[in-house]
Amino acid sequence: MNHILFLIVLLVCHYLADFCLTLPVMIRAKADGRQLWPIMMHSMVHAVLMGICALLFGVNIPTVLYLMTFEAATHFVIDLSKARLSVHYPRLADATHKSYWMLYGLDQLLHQMVVIGIWAFAVSAK
Repeated sequence: MNHILFLIVLLVCHYLADFCLTLPVMIRAKADGRQLWPIMMHSMVHAVLMGICALLFGVNIPTVLYLMTFEAATHFVIDLSKARLSVHYPRLADATHKSYWMLYGLDQLLHQMVVIGIWAFAVSAK
């Protein structure tokens, strides 16, 4: 397995799931955190893409299932937390304020840390 290529593909999968494959219903739910099901669907898109990627790179099925569950759960918690914070603190929902970009950056940093953790776990499990 080419470990660096695997990490790059996982990061690309995150980009695709977070920006290209997010449906309008998911975007609306992620804005306020009131509807949980669309946020969970969004998290499952992440988990499925990551799982396919891991399988293609030779990660065994039990590990893939574990990592998919971890990805879905962490993505859901991060996105829901960001949405609910934005409702309680309106400046966090306003892209003209620096605090919006700080929260957006933290959101992406946390997601990337999860992706790197998944990668490290998958590589060490082989």
